[in-house]
Amino acid sequence: MTSRHHEALRRIMRAYLQGDLEPLFAAASDDVVWDSNVSKGNFRFGGRFQGRVGLKEALSLIASEFAIIRYDVRELTGDGDVVWALNDVTISEHKTGKRAEIRLANRWQFQGDKIVSCTEFFDSASVLTALGRMPAASG
Repeated sequence: MTSRHHEALRRIMRAYLQGDLEPLFAAASDDVVWDSNVSKGNFRFGGRFQGRVGLKEALSLIASEFAIIRYDVRELTGDGDVVWALNDVTISEHKTGKRAEIRLANRWQFQGDKIVSCTEFFDSASVLTALGRMPAASG
């Protein structure tokens, strides 16, 4: 079952990079939970979003702040209905045009062929520094 989920996620991420969200919406369960483990004070898309409406809201908030320039799936691993993805992502902030490189980790939970949750993690401090929203730490 794991390889089926891996291929589904690869298709979803390729489409996402092209701005096509339909494969993700089609794969999401009606009560999908989307968690972004970043502060809502720093990133509008931070926190928990529930259901298809919540998923659309989270992705709309991301798109309102950033353009996704690159989304490379570096590694997929998992067992059964849980898949972990390690991704290299480049974003550009709409407001400033500044770019940031992100190493993004996602934990995807499937139930059958449907995605029931996605939890994402990344180093928000480095992204804020790259975007000029936070000073770099001094040695």
